[in-house]
Amino acid sequence: MGEWAVKRSSTSIQDIPVKDRNGDLVTNLAGAQTIVFQVKEKKTDAIPKITKTKGDGIQVNIPSTGYLRITLKPSETNLTVKKYFMGLEIKWSTDLIWETILEIDGIETDTFRIRQDVVK
Repeated sequence: MGEWAVKRSSTSIQDIPVKDRNGDLVTNLAGAQTIVFQVKEKKTDAIPKITKTKGDGIQVNIPSTGYLRITLKPSETNLTVKKYFMGLEIKWSTDLIWETILEIDGIETDTFRIRQDVVK
């Protein structure tokens, strides 16, 4: 089972491939109006624990075309040790909005986990 696992209060960087329904990398990410990544305790929560956006923690076409690099800071990962849910939405226009399933280490997942830090 894939998941994005982060040691509590640590920096974490993930390069996320964004694929279409045919499994091909999406090449027009730079043209997206908005890109939003969120981590929530419950999928239905109105207020996320973490929010990153294009230009604020999300870089487009890094390390290559079709990828997003999401960077989390220690202050953002200073959460209770447990499992959370994550999601990514990309909006190109009012008629073209995708909520995508993230792929971590080649496995699709919506699981985000904060693990206990050892060194304090």
